[in-house]
Amino acid sequence: MKHSITSFIASGLVSCALAIGVAATPSSAFAQTSSGVKADIPFAFQVGSMVLPAGTYTFTQQNQDIMLLRGPGSHSTALAMVLPETGNKAPKVGRITFNKYGDHYFLHKVSSSSSSTAWECTTSKQEKAIIRELKNQQATQVAVNEEPNLN
Repeated sequence: MKHSITSFIASGLVSCALAIGVAATPSSAFAQTSSGVKADIPFAFQVGSMVLPAGTYTFTQQNQDIMLLRGPGSHSTALAMVLPETGNKAPKVGRITFNKYGDHYFLHKVSSSSSSTAWECTTSKQEKAIIRELKNQQATQVAVNEEPNLN
């Protein structure tokens, strides 16, 4: 019981910190698509507890641990907790990778052709629940290529 209360409080603190960080970020940072990855996602997917519709999304790194996703409408914006994964060199084609369980897609990793660092999403409570429900069935990885930078 004590552990669950501590987890609940920690989760609340992280959510508050994320909200404050986004509120304090100048709006000009949201317009920076040159440092982000853009991709057309042909299916609805989840980031944490949010289900986002299919559409064209821009994935922009906000800081070491947070990525901003901006989609086609006002209700298709989300923050993702991420961990950096540094490789030797940037891939030739950036990819947005999803874990697929049945008809549920969860954002897994974002890589860019302009960076050797990929960003891996932490596993959400919702994804863990589906893994348990499916008795630890392995996810199918689904990748979508980034759109070419036309600048």
